[in-house]
Amino acid sequence: MIKNLKSYLDNIFQEAPNENTSHQNKIELATAVLMIEISLADENTGPEEYEIIKKILLEKFNLDKKNIDELISLARDEVDHIVSLHEFAEIINNHLSAKEKSEIIEYLWRVAYADAYIHKYEEYYIRKIADLLHVSHSDYIKTKLKAEK
Repeated sequence: MIKNLKSYLDNIFQEAPNENTSHQNKIELATAVLMIEISLADENTGPEEYEIIKKILLEKFNLDKKNIDELISLARDEVDHIVSLHEFAEIINNHLSAKEKSEIIEYLWRVAYADAYIHKYEEYYIRKIADLLHVSHSDYIKTKLKAEK
């Protein structure tokens, strides 16, 4: 798992690694982990949720399909081994603006709405993640309403 993580963080782009690329890779991974966590919150994890995750990663990070599949696989491995989401929230808090953090909450709602049903655990986890990312309650509600459309 650590080898896969290091490989992803070092090699996802074929450019020479630099500080910005490293931060961007960490943000991509943290975002993917949070979305995977929401997809697993209810008992009905289906292909719709993974398609939404792929679509969001494509829109947000402009990764190619191979890198998206690698990122999702790595995020699944991370979710299987994490004890807390604090580490991933810290990465996002250290590198993203309030608006960008609200966008991530919207992405989580989009994943939750993928199967057209919001399970109580999905809502609970999104609320907890919004708190970890210091997203206001009003922005939390706005993102929910926006994703619902």
